Amino acid sequence: MARENYSLLKESWGMLLTYITAMVLVVVLTIHLLLESPLTGVQLDATLLFPVAKANLVYFKVVFGLLLYAAVIHGINGLRVIALEWFHPRRSVWLLNLLAILLTGFFLALGSYTLLMVA
Repeated sequence: MARENYSLLKESWGMLLTYITAMVLVVVLTIHLLLESPLTGVQLDATLLFPVAKANLVYFKVVFGLLLYAAVIHGINGLRVIALEWFHPRRSVWLLNLLAILLTGFFLALGSYTLLMVA
């Protein structure tokens, strides 16, 4: 019985992580969408031009960094939870968690490298 409580506690931390990253995404995505809106005085098709996109990445690097980290963590954790619900693995949960950690690390490294190289 104690082992089941430990498992539930571990999954509750995963859900807490999902909720926190979702709240961060609500704020950061709002800022991101406002950068691409007509309220900034830039036409929508002009926001797709490389100089405009690069300028946004340079000036709002912290916002895009938060967006990257929150989106990757939220998305990979969500996929991990979906896989747990579909397959109900008993012995290979550690393998699924390891795969989620490796994918998260890969995408965060790739995104961080991209953000750092733009400036």
